[in-house]
Amino acid sequence: MQPVVQAVLRSWSIPPVATFALALTALTYLRGAWLLRRAGFPYLPAWRIGSFVLGLLALWFALASPLDTFSGFVLTAHMLQHMMVMMVAPPLILLGEPLIPLVRGMPRFAAREFAGPLLNWPLAERIGLALTNPVVALVLMGVVMLGWHVPGPYELALRSSSWHQAEHACFFFTSIIFWWPVVQPWPSRARWPRWAMVPYLVIADLQNTALSAVLVFSDRILYPSYAGTPSLFGFTPQEDQAAAGAIMWVVGSLAFIVPAVLIAIQCLTRRRTDYAAQVSRRDEHSVVDRAVSVASVSSSPTGIFGIRLTGQSLEAASFVVLFVLAAAGFAVLSGLAADDDDQVLLTSKQAGAFAISVYGPEGDIPVGPASFGVLIQDRMTREVLLDPQVDISVRKANDDASAAPEHQRALPGDENKLAFAADMDFPSAGSWVVQVAVRRASESALVSLPILVTSAEAGQSVRWSYIVILVVSGVLCAVYLWRHGARRSAALTAPIA
Repeated sequence: MQPVVQAVLRSWSIPPVATFALALTALTYLRGAWLLRRAGFPYLPAWRIGSFVLGLLALWFALASPLDTFSGFVLTAHMLQHMMVMMVAPPLILLGEPLIPLVRGMPRFAAREFAGPLLNWPLAERIGLALTNPVVALVLMGVVMLGWHVPGPYELALRSSSWHQAEHACFFFTSIIFWWPVVQPWPSRARWPRWAMVPYLVIADLQNTALSAVLVFSDRILYPSYAGTPSLFGFTPQEDQAAAGAIMWVVGSLAFIVPAVLIAIQCLTRRRTDYAAQVSRRDEHSVVDRAVSVASVSSSPTGIFGIRLTGQSLEAASFVVLFVLAAAGFAVLSGLAADDDDQVLLTSKQAGAFAISVYGPEGDIPVGPASFGVLIQDRMTREVLLDPQVDISVRKANDDASAAPEHQRALPGDENKLAFAADMDFPSAGSWVVQVAVRRASESALVSLPILVTSAEAGQSVRWSYIVILVVSGVLCAVYLWRHGARRSAALTAPIA
């Protein structure tokens, strides 16, 4: 195997927060599935459990694999990532019938005090029914796909890791809504006849075809960021864009047409083999009532991790401990998240026998450390070079050129193994010069670029994870106090028998 291919396969960018969240979701689901099967509920066969876990793995692969690492370099990789997030992971997750196992897998206190009331809330039920209406789901899917592929929002997602994560969240949750009427996970009930899902999927395929055709047949580069990036795998930017459109066309069409054909065959044969579907048609109670009733069933009063709970106070204490541990995990891991996605192409120059591309933070750099990445290619063949010696130095622009600048050896990056990375320190504001020196055998080259460093803002910014944890904690406390306050008020105003 070629060294460049090996480096690509080793270029994983594992997101700590997303990995932790997906692992918690998997453990909750598996615990709920185990308790349901132990309690004698046969509607959740092993293949559905495997489908849910496989869907989570597909989502994690899209966010952590080299597809994410090179999404800013190669449009084809970015498109494959989007297909995994939209066309593969959501239907697999929904095939796992996730609603009841997830509720059953929660701590009893959380299921009774929060999940159950939320699912029973009439407003939440109306919102859910409105979103999963096939017309709303189809329009929402088309708007989100088209909106994020407009050059402006797409470029914003390429330049900012926060917006990139927002893009993925929009794609994933919108796709969950879109695939919900198609899969119709138990105990939800179909709003339209089953045959109506065939034109539903065909219309979605037409939307996907129109968007992919724009990428394939466009005679210009739609996303300027890819026009300036170096060619890593022998594709020109135009060829890369056409290949990305072809992937979107083929993979998307298969994802839509294959289920449409299977549904058409099912409707023509009039078979009723799905036990869960039979139960949902036969039962006239609300979806929420069934979910909560199953969540409260257990063959024994076993609590979290097998500990036998003797009262609601112990259940509440166990939930608080688990919530604090989970919140601490999110807070710690959010500080470890890499910010390489925020790097943009600062300059790409040809010097000597090399083509040198330098990546760094977008815009003005604040005082302090800043990360830079350097990609070295052969000037003639555009082959990525992995064996040069790369040195990065910084100096004040108005200093004497003969003065010794701060110097550091750049090493292969932790995520992108094709690039050399180094963290440089800017102790003061002003105009600086970054120099990249490349040596390979008898060849050498030097590239310089100006950098503007601004004064650091006073104080420290608060991490988004802390704000989210405080907001969630406040909402949970408010819901608990409101529910129990309403109960006490009802008990006091009730007539005495």
